[in-house]
Amino acid sequence: MLTEILKKAAGTALALTLIATAAAAAPQQGLRAYAAEEYTTWSQLDERWSGVDMNGTTVGRSGCLITSLSIMAMHSDSIDDKALENLGISDISEFNPGVLANAYSSRGAFNYYGGIASWGTISQIIPSITFVRDSNLKSTDKEGIAAEIKEMLDSGLHIILNVNGHHWVYIEGVYEGEIFMFDPASSERIVTDYYTLTGGNEYWALRGKNPPKSVDTEGLSGEKALDPQEYICSGNTEVYSDSGASEKLFTLPEGTVVTVDAECDELFRLSDGYGGVLGWTYSGSLMNAGEEPELGAGDINGDGIVDEYDLALLNEYLSAADELPDGASKLRGCEAAAGDINGDGVTDKLDVVAYLGIICK
Repeated sequence: MLTEILKKAAGTALALTLIATAAAAAPQQGLRAYAAEEYTTWSQLDERWSGVDMNGTTVGRSGCLITSLSIMAMHSDSIDDKALENLGISDISEFNPGVLANAYSSRGAFNYYGGIASWGTISQIIPSITFVRDSNLKSTDKEGIAAEIKEMLDSGLHIILNVNGHHWVYIEGVYEGEIFMFDPASSERIVTDYYTLTGGNEYWALRGKNPPKSVDTEGLSGEKALDPQEYICSGNTEVYSDSGASEKLFTLPEGTVVTVDAECDELFRLSDGYGGVLGWTYSGSLMNAGEEPELGAGDINGDGIVDEYDLALLNEYLSAADELPDGASKLRGCEAAAGDINGDGVTDKLDVVAYLGIICK
């Protein structure tokens, strides 16, 4: 449906135009509009701070660790008067991940593309927090990993865990053998339900003003897993942090393609494409994309011809790639694969050049 609409709307002039420069990061807005008591639901994708710069990237793209540190600061009651002064705010209700990211940036504490340059920076900004160690789990099975983490928590350490090689979460606690988390990229609670821990995972151990709190087991939901399937946003679609639609994260534009992998009552869970969760949205706001058609190389719209209409679709896909969150796209998976006309395994600007070479013959 989406490709047919775009085919009718696209003109030859658009088709022959190289991909435009990606839109600048979204302006920072409302950084101080988040009540402190909501910190357990803080998401790096929240539009109020997702655009905050982190030396070549943003909180939305690479801010899982800075968001986890923010959650840890709140969960340990470590924001005191000196921390407020260092953060440049006057009240704890003004604190959030965007504020902490700005504090890091003002100290030159991010390596290029958002890596934290020094473990000790958090103590310079929030003196009640002490960095203890950056290490790796020794256990290799679920029971052993849970026991290892629980032992550290019981000793008063706060743990921020790398769950899949590139994503960090704050560990809330261990309850009945399950490891609970506050995940900056989703509303999910139990680590091993959504991430695969095989042992050796990197973690940060820190101390705060107060030790970790007990796991809050109230309100655990009954979500039903589904076979992943593509859907298309039938209009501007609001995405929420949890299956209760309690907090809006952002809005996806009409025509955006997403993957649904679970449901709860009237809501669908959207995958981020990396084994995590993009968010939740009402099922009525999405259209099932149906079975994937077989598409030849370069034939994105499936009309049997490689032409300027396919190039127009590719340009729109690439232009939107930096604006949409992981797991959302302007093309279906099969369409994006067809756009890889040069066959190098990546659909990118080099394919635009390859299209032009074909069209302009």
